[in-house]
Amino acid sequence: MRLDLSPSTLKFKSNNIAKLFDQESRWNSWLEVEAAMAIAQSKLGMIPKDVGKKIAKKCLLKKLNQNNIKKDLKKTGHKLMPIISELTRVCSKDSKKYVHWGGTTQNIVSTGDLLILKKIHKIFLKDLSEILDILGSLSLKNKSVLMVGRTHGQHALPITFGFKVASWIDEISRHIERILESENRVFRCIFGGATGTAASFGKYGMKLQDELAKKLELKSSKVPSRSHMDHFAEYVLNLIMISTTFGKISEEVYNLMKNEISELEEPITSEDIGSSTMPQKRNPHICQDIMALAAECRSLAPLTFESMMNEHEGSRQNHLMSNNALSQSCIKFGEILATSRYLLRGIKVKKSKMLQNLEMSKGSITSEAIMLKLGEKIGRQQAHKLIHDCYNYSFVNKKNFVNVIKNNIKIRKYLDLETIDQLSNPNNYLGLSMSFAVQQEKNARKLSKQIYKNRL
Repeated sequence: MRLDLSPSTLKFKSNNIAKLFDQESRWNSWLEVEAAMAIAQSKLGMIPKDVGKKIAKKCLLKKLNQNNIKKDLKKTGHKLMPIISELTRVCSKDSKKYVHWGGTTQNIVSTGDLLILKKIHKIFLKDLSEILDILGSLSLKNKSVLMVGRTHGQHALPITFGFKVASWIDEISRHIERILESENRVFRCIFGGATGTAASFGKYGMKLQDELAKKLELKSSKVPSRSHMDHFAEYVLNLIMISTTFGKISEEVYNLMKNEISELEEPITSEDIGSSTMPQKRNPHICQDIMALAAECRSLAPLTFESMMNEHEGSRQNHLMSNNALSQSCIKFGEILATSRYLLRGIKVKKSKMLQNLEMSKGSITSEAIMLKLGEKIGRQQAHKLIHDCYNYSFVNKKNFVNVIKNNIKIRKYLDLETIDQLSNPNNYLGLSMSFAVQQEKNARKLSKQIYKNRL
């Protein structure tokens, strides 16, 4: 088990994003770019036609001596040249002199990292699609389940749990739309040689980048300056935003799990151990893991912005910062998705407790409905003061709010008992709660299908 993973992730299958950032994975992606470059250069006539395929056939890690690479890496401290040296060694006599022809480390490494990110991107979309389906079912199933709507931490108006889930769907959907819309900007090949002028590629300049991008299924940059880091930054910042939403959802579940509220419960089995010393405790480990991971993602925002502050035509430190922000955000977000999927699929909705908490207000949770109806007769401001006074009286004297309303002569002059009963029924003041729940279930399914059809 990796030390940076939360223990709760052992309960379910992880998407194992971290493995895609390990040394072997990155070496393979760089070699893939080297192969594509050689093929593209052969096609364009930059190097002999038969040479490109010869080089490409050797651009497989299994055909290279990794011990030689590691020894050279330790000696030189250069992340790419040991691979280039080993690739050159294994290539045929007529092809070895054309290995890495005109390319620079940044060209290969950044493009290779983009290929890794494309793989990760697909994993994220698959996970998000599954979560959308889970949330859609949760929203529809609980469309009419009454609960307290809270603002400023206090009881406000009645809502349904389906409405709450619908708001989660809507927010997550916007994040997914942002990520999908960013694909053309993020997955853009920047392949312009040492400074981005394509000088080493001669007359073939942009043609090489275009051909390479086409082969690797990337977009081609208009100006391939190696100082550009905004594409990686945009992706990281999108992940930070989505992770924050999942952190918010987890915190909501966490708060609604508190003993005093007890409206929700994260998946708990008989084997789960809450506290090591208090046997009765059911600690919300899953929610807390997500909240912690989301906070760690947010902490990467400053580093992400710093990585964009590239000096002149490129610098080493910015690429190091960008790589760290990208890898860490992807790894942490991968864990967030896997954990959130487990949480939302197994969440327990305690309907009776929701209703019990709703009744704590003794009818006052629908005071707005009564005020507005009364306001039609005497004006909104006067109605607000009258209802407010009734509430204060009921609170101080521990009386049922609805009964106080019914016994108020001024109110009874305009509202009969039947009307007051109707207005004070939470089921009659849910607004569009159920409609939102039903609609967002449909939207979640639609977006999930769209992801699968067009991206997976």
